[in-house]
Amino acid sequence: MAIGAVVFAVLGMGCSSSSGPLPPAAPSNPLPACPDSPNCERISTDYAVSADRLFARVQTALRDLGPARMQLRPDSMRAAAVYRVAWVFKDDVAVDVESTADGSRLHVRSASRVGQSDLGVNRRRVQRLLDAVDRAAD
Repeated sequence: MAIGAVVFAVLGMGCSSSSGPLPPAAPSNPLPACPDSPNCERISTDYAVSADRLFARVQTALRDLGPARMQLRPDSMRAAAVYRVAWVFKDDVAVDVESTADGSRLHVRSASRVGQSDLGVNRRRVQRLLDAVDRAAD
């Protein structure tokens, strides 16, 4: 019981309090669809900046969230990161940036590697990533 309380406390630490809905995934989202479980989030959102500028903001935002490992592919505007939750669980985050007629579009997928439920960790991580991208504005 004490371990469960510690895990719950750690999972809740540093999480955004934003409770609004996340944007849905656009049909053009190239990232894999989420499985039929609540431990995955997949979204798309538009920005009125160039794809290069948005990708630079995304890189800063991903680093600010403190990944255990991160791989950047600027040539294809993709990034992947692994985050540890409670020092035991690993979650994968994939990001893709594409150019649009009005600027650029950010696609994000955050998913737990194991388990059925993540107590909202991936949803909060995506929200924190979007918030960090906004803060990284030039």
